[in-house]
Amino acid sequence: MLQKLISQLHTVISLKKIIIPAILVLVISPLVISGNAFADFNATNGKYFCNTKDLDAERYGYSYFIYQENRYWEGERPEDIAATLLKTSYSSTMLDNLGKAYHCLKDNNIDPDSVQKIPPYLLQALNLAKEQNPEKFAQIAPDFSNYVPVPEFGTLAGVITAISIIGVIIISKRNSS
Repeated sequence: MLQKLISQLHTVISLKKIIIPAILVLVISPLVISGNAFADFNATNGKYFCNTKDLDAERYGYSYFIYQENRYWEGERPEDIAATLLKTSYSSTMLDNLGKAYHCLKDNNIDPDSVQKIPPYLLQALNLAKEQNPEKFAQIAPDFSNYVPVPEFGTLAGVITAISIIGVIIISKRNSS
């Protein structure tokens, strides 16, 4: 009986040695870390907010949003991406957050392209979606639509088409001579 009591006492003391330091770590570590931790993404609602206290986190967030979009759309044609975006009936949180992060960097004198460039195929797809239905595009990604300048490819496409046609005519005339 005495041996059983000693064994139980030893178990309780051992548990105290384990539990008390664990509780201290759980209570103290957030207090130590929280002075430098600034979240810019609310995981509960998926909404992003600009955190001017930690611009390195903003850079990381912007890169992360581009990475996620690229991972999702990689391998798709811009026309297919635009069509898919315009078919959806809900907003794209990731595109919206990408727009907010872009704007946050710009407002803090950081060139978003110096952090990471949005892939050209994705910009082309977003431009197509915006050209085809600006109102719907603004509903899908309001902050992206408002903040990120999607380059216009219309003029550039016209120049490339004209050069291509002229090149074909010149080559065909040389071959027929």
